[in-house]
Amino acid sequence: MVFHLLHPELRDAIRELGYTEPTPAQAAGIPRILSGAHVLLIAPTGFGKTEAALFPIFSRLLEAGPGPGVRCLYITPLRSLNRDLLRRLVALSERVGLSIGVRHGDTPEGERRLLASRPPDVLITTPETLQILLLHKRFRQSLRNVRFVVVDEVHELVNSKRGVQLAVGLERLAELAGEFQRVGLSATVGSPGLVAAFLGGYRKVEVVDVSGEKRFEIEVVLPTPVDEDYIEAEKFDATPEAVARVKKVAEYVKSARGSVLVFTNTRDGAEFLASRLKFVMGDVVDVHHSSLSREHRVAVEERLKRGGLKAVVATSSLELGIDVGEVDLVVQYGSPRQMSKLVQRVGRSGHRLGLVSRGVVVASDVEDYLESEVITEWASGGVLERDVEYHENALDVLLHQVVGIVLEARLEGREVDVGYVARVVKRAHPYRNLTEEDIRLVLDFAERHGLMRGMRPRRGSIRYYFENVSTIPDEKSYRAMDDTTGRVVGELDREFVYSIEPGTKIVLSGRVWTFARREGDVVYLYPDYDVTGALPAWLGEQIPVPYEVAQEVCRRRAEVLRRSLSGEEELPVDTEGLTPDLIPEPERLHIHVVENRYAVVHSCLGHKGNEALGAYLSHALSGYVGPVGYRSDAYRVLLIFREFVPVQALEEVFKKPQSFVYTTIRNAVRSSKMSRYRFLQVARRVGLVSKDAEDVPARLPEVYADDLPGVEALNELFVERLDVKALTELLGRVSSGEVPLVVKRLARPTALEKPILEEALRLDFSFRGLSRESLADLARRRILNKYVTLLCLNCGWVYASRASMLPEDVQCQRCGVRALAVVKNIDLEKARLVVNKFKIRQRLGPDERRVLENLQLSASLVLEHGKLGVLVQLAHGVGPKTAVKILNKFLEGADLWVAIIDAEKQFAATRAFWD
Repeated sequence: MVFHLLHPELRDAIRELGYTEPTPAQAAGIPRILSGAHVLLIAPTGFGKTEAALFPIFSRLLEAGPGPGVRCLYITPLRSLNRDLLRRLVALSERVGLSIGVRHGDTPEGERRLLASRPPDVLITTPETLQILLLHKRFRQSLRNVRFVVVDEVHELVNSKRGVQLAVGLERLAELAGEFQRVGLSATVGSPGLVAAFLGGYRKVEVVDVSGEKRFEIEVVLPTPVDEDYIEAEKFDATPEAVARVKKVAEYVKSARGSVLVFTNTRDGAEFLASRLKFVMGDVVDVHHSSLSREHRVAVEERLKRGGLKAVVATSSLELGIDVGEVDLVVQYGSPRQMSKLVQRVGRSGHRLGLVSRGVVVASDVEDYLESEVITEWASGGVLERDVEYHENALDVLLHQVVGIVLEARLEGREVDVGYVARVVKRAHPYRNLTEEDIRLVLDFAERHGLMRGMRPRRGSIRYYFENVSTIPDEKSYRAMDDTTGRVVGELDREFVYSIEPGTKIVLSGRVWTFARREGDVVYLYPDYDVTGALPAWLGEQIPVPYEVAQEVCRRRAEVLRRSLSGEEELPVDTEGLTPDLIPEPERLHIHVVENRYAVVHSCLGHKGNEALGAYLSHALSGYVGPVGYRSDAYRVLLIFREFVPVQALEEVFKKPQSFVYTTIRNAVRSSKMSRYRFLQVARRVGLVSKDAEDVPARLPEVYADDLPGVEALNELFVERLDVKALTELLGRVSSGEVPLVVKRLARPTALEKPILEEALRLDFSFRGLSRESLADLARRRILNKYVTLLCLNCGWVYASRASMLPEDVQCQRCGVRALAVVKNIDLEKARLVVNKFKIRQRLGPDERRVLENLQLSASLVLEHGKLGVLVQLAHGVGPKTAVKILNKFLEGADLWVAIIDAEKQFAATRAFWD
């Protein structure tokens, strides 16, 4: 038994605290850590990883005898260790005469002063607090004595900029304290070599992996609705298929011996499922996700731990680190998307040593079932994702660390040069390939923005450093309020709000809304019932399906569809419109052209690969036929054209040279809405805008496109949102003829096109049953509730009002002229400027001429049709030219509001996707 290797005092204390037999993690890890080797210990939750790391370190500290300062740093990405574990470690340390302290962002000032004056032997802290302590004059002296560093949950840090910052921070600590032993604690990962390299930098790290000791039992089910589910669909306010899934989850919860965790992939999904389970089971179910208050989350955790709740529906907020007691079963609602997600989530059940982790995946349809089946098989066999979102040479983090290094030098009264900075930084694995060009770019930016002069800090550097110790993006959310009732209807992510404009339709809490405006922390929405083109509100939460999973699902789907067409398959497979020659496979790229308006590319590249393909095709084809919209999922890309699908051009762009592809995808990403949001995040981190800035000036991303903020924003998107490697490999195989292109024209979509068409266009949403008359009445009420701004083209008078308050005879209240233009999709000041320039006969640019023509046409409609001319122009996506067509239809006898709905649908099916 390995405990005999430990210091005698520690052995006795361990025995007193009830540690009788070592776990597999302790049996394998303790000898290697005692030997002084750098170790990455990989084990599932409940295997005693923390004790496996700290027992040998405590033993070495006891052998060395008392010493000054902090001798062991325990770095955790969470604010604190599991409360029970921390209590046991404190009890153990007290028994053997060692001290443990905790220092993080919430530590009271009094405790901080005490820790600085009487540093503990072991300090538990966070990556961000380490950055602060490295520049804390008093604490730096304590850190000189560090001989051991333990990084907990290291797998959570590898794929984030928190981890990049920590990797350099550890090298700065090594400069201060000399080399120390590194121990990393990780859950099961698919790329242990990368995690070990991240932990050690240039040092050799031994991998001790006992994750194979954990046993999983995971079932995948596909509920199908029965007659009763169709009857109860209205009562549940859900589809019959969703009713069947909710009832299946309720069955598992009721039959479990203990408590159950139910995971969903989005907060909206968690809210939906929790509310429907409460409808079935009562208050023994609650919800837990990151948008809820901390008080609510803690209360839910405590109720579950005490047995007051039978089930909690959660997102990733309960995946790790939070003590919720014994969990009997984990239910995953819908595919978990990734093997690591499934292992992490199901591992929350039976997480004590020797227990089997039990889980069930409740799939939503056949494709979801096949995806879940592949992920479950691979995860159970220990096969996890090998590709990790790894931020190499992150320029914003590099700037922060360079400033930190020169501030340290000033603190100690020494000089540093570029060579020294490069040596320290390049020892960190994320910067091992750092170029001189990158360093120069960062140093030049720091000089120009007042952070450094040469290799010395300037006055603003200290404030910049401490304001940016956290690289975690501000996850601010906005309250979504129904503007007609004043009722809060949900929450929206900052990134999502940032990417939409007034008039955009979204789906939130199972309803359709039109985004009206944002004021402070509140987003105002109008209820809408025309669902065409509505965007799901939680786009930013999507867990991407990996390339390998998508490829395998594509193969299995082809087999299932063939068996189904031949009558051999038992799964409830939809084969509408399909024939064997229309079934795509990874070795044959199908493009199905539907109604000559849409093209669906059946490219099973996973979410990030297809996002890259969609961005590339959309941008490349827009040069042929004008704006082309796209949507993508893990298995297909939908291209949306204004008038027709240019098949020849579509085939051409698949065979372009690699240089063209890279340039096009870069330009596509830079011109996207998500790029501007990422630019804002990076601009905050580098001090270009304040930490609380809500936006950046329109020209700022353009000015800094090839400077540090623009380059890093692009890098971030390429790492987190796109799989350019999958894209270029596919295009290369198509270009070489290895993967043939199969283009088919279809009169109507098959079962394979329906998922993305329905998701993107919301063609089959539950409101489709409303009569045309009801939709017309709802459209009328929606438009009358809108705000309108009118500009008099004669005298410049401006009038703003709710549309319903406009008089029938609309005219300028200053000069009496009726030439009032509806100001829409343009800044009011710009409209005024254009009109004034026209009046004094100043030359107008091409863009200004277009603005003037629109304003004049708008005013002519109001002049001729009065209030009606205003209302038509308030419809979503309707400009003056389309308004003329609508009014002509109305004059010919058509229903005005039906004509408006038709125009909005036409617009939503194209323009809403042109980003």
